[in-house]
Amino acid sequence: MKGIHYTTGSIHRLLFRTAIPMLLASMVNVITQLANVFFLGHTNQSVLYVLSLYIPVSFVMISIIEAMQLSVQVAVARSRAGGSKAFTQLFMHMLGIALLLAVATGGMVLLLTPVLSWFYHVPADIEPMFTRYVAGMMAVSVPAVLAAVSSAALRGLGRAQAASWNAVGTAVLNIALVYTFVSILRMDLQGIIYANLITSVSSLALSLLVLLIRKETVKERFVFAKRHLITLRHVGIPVFFSYCMIFLSTFFFNKIVSYFGEGAVAGFGVGYRIQTMAILPGIVLGSAIGIIINHNLQAPHRERAYASYRQGLIHAFALYVVIAIVVWICRDPLVSFLIEDAATRAEAARYLSIVALSYIGMGPMMTTLLTMEQSGRGYQALLLNAVYFLIIIALGWVLTRTFNQVIYFYGVIAGMNVIGMCFFLPFMRLLKREYVGGAAEQGRITEGEAELSQQGYSTQA
Repeated sequence: MKGIHYTTGSIHRLLFRTAIPMLLASMVNVITQLANVFFLGHTNQSVLYVLSLYIPVSFVMISIIEAMQLSVQVAVARSRAGGSKAFTQLFMHMLGIALLLAVATGGMVLLLTPVLSWFYHVPADIEPMFTRYVAGMMAVSVPAVLAAVSSAALRGLGRAQAASWNAVGTAVLNIALVYTFVSILRMDLQGIIYANLITSVSSLALSLLVLLIRKETVKERFVFAKRHLITLRHVGIPVFFSYCMIFLSTFFFNKIVSYFGEGAVAGFGVGYRIQTMAILPGIVLGSAIGIIINHNLQAPHRERAYASYRQGLIHAFALYVVIAIVVWICRDPLVSFLIEDAATRAEAARYLSIVALSYIGMGPMMTTLLTMEQSGRGYQALLLNAVYFLIIIALGWVLTRTFNQVIYFYGVIAGMNVIGMCFFLPFMRLLKREYVGGAAEQGRITEGEAELSQQGYSTQA
């Protein structure tokens, strides 16, 4: 399997060759998450309640996963684009950093679990279940972070298909294990923990095996290299804080909805999980655009960097017109299929009836934010995320408490998804000015790219 060369050929074709394997892996992940909701949705409302409470907690570890995998993806892509064949030392540095961050973050969450139970007023009979589930998922997240770093390394090397087939295989395994542990052995939430542990370890092992078979790893003298941390500064840290922002927002989202009872929390949690899965294609497309941009930062190819975003955004809009309409039309049969409890089912359907059509704006918005994060503009993306979530929390809190109806909170989310489309054109003009205009012709590069270049990673003006 040959790697993809991003500096030549059709942008459309490169987007498809990069995004489709990643989208396949993403859709497999969607199916896996839907399967988890389905198996647990036919148990009892308490299980769905705990699963919904865990959503904000999950974003704490997702922040580590996304920060590390995007940093590795960008660092490896820029290293190869600059002509460097060195990989092993970079990869080992990133694995080590990921391990330390995962263990430290998981330990912190475990210490704060009692505070979460108090904040959400978790009933005494459900609190032990919630505590055990959080502890188990934090432990499982350690190999999951390492597996994400390894898969990101494959994508950065231009081997997105290998990473995607790995994801497909481990996702199928996960669904089979969840079915066995939850539906047959009746292990409920513990079954999710065991299934994720087995699949995370399997995914990590397969990624490492592909790297060895493809002879990407070679013997290098292992010394600490500061340049391997540069990408973390310009890509990883903004992404990390962006997902921390999502953690804080969902943390308060649940608090807003919890005012209306356990059924509302469970239903909102299912609807929000469906939304999280629906925006994955936009995230994948933004990641694919980022890979192409980072392979085309040298002066002769910089116009292709702008073209990749412009064409990718068009694809994102076309894709999300379909996704939004399908989710909105199919919301009732979808939640009825996933959830057995009538009250939870009705709340999830109500959420999607208000928010689903706004995915037409939310999907391309996620594509743009991922592109920003991987093109040296992570802190701007972080600022936009902060404004987006703060408005939803503040306005949603005021309106729900004033009118005593949760639908006002859902309406605020939908409205902000539409308003978020306002920054597409300014960002496109910024890229055009930098990559196509006079600045690009003179070989100017961003501050982040300049520092990466000085450390041996990236562009040469």
